[in-house]
Amino acid sequence: MTGQHRGQHRDPVHDALKTLVVLGHLAVIGLLGVTVHQETSHSTTAATTPDSDPPSTT
Repeated sequence: MTGQHRGQHRDPVHDALKTLVVLGHLAVIGLLGVTVHQETSHSTTAATTPDSDPPSTT
């Protein structure tokens, strides 16, 4: 070994794990976004829609 620099060492396992971590983060952010969207749409609908018919006055 002469200690020559051969450039950046490419480790396919490191690249695969990095990709999995990034995809995992994107999936979590997407699922949280969907959950927040559903919660806000349900709470808005529940606040504007009565649960039962109003009592009749006749």
